[in-house]
Amino acid sequence: MPIEWQTCPPDPLLWIQWREPLLQLLLTPWLLLPLLAIGFGLVLCLLPWSLPWPWRALLFATVVLLSSGIYSPVATDLMSRWLTAQQPDAVVTASHRSIPLAVLLGRGPQIPQATTAEAARQLHSNAVAAVYVSGDQPSTAQRLLRLGVPPERVAGDSCSRTTWENDTNTSLWLQRHHPGAAVLLITDPWQQPRAA
Repeated sequence: MPIEWQTCPPDPLLWIQWREPLLQLLLTPWLLLPLLAIGFGLVLCLLPWSLPWPWRALLFATVVLLSSGIYSPVATDLMSRWLTAQQPDAVVTASHRSIPLAVLLGRGPQIPQATTAEAARQLHSNAVAAVYVSGDQPSTAQRLLRLGVPPERVAGDSCSRTTWENDTNTSLWLQRHHPGAAVLLITDPWQQPRAA
């Protein structure tokens, strides 16, 4: 039995096609930090400042070092913990006592590996009834199959490119196949506030 998967035609808006490569370029430390250094260096050189050059150099070095600290494992861990703490605890109501469905959200090569492993663990322990992969490639669903998840318990789409589309497409699938079911959101801390 094949996976229930919805694939959409490419979006006619050019910026949607270029969004992921541009975000990848801007969020890669070895690319962003030199751009930041050049930009801030130009600002320091071109603006008429009353600071002497040694102070300008110190300010320049401080800004670049602080900016590079954002990419450190310690900063990532602290930010992940803070983002996770911002989410309210799950509330189970009387209407949601049935087994929930897992919805996977996230992009990038590391996120699907972690989310699919967690979804497979939840499915194998019968904590969730099925998994819906929203806005990712079919390879993420195939990874679930390699982890031993039956194909009839996996569905998804490659159509969702925004939070609104994630919500709309997931809701349509839930209404068709599991109306009224609770949802267990599986994503990474950086996507969690947006996804929730």
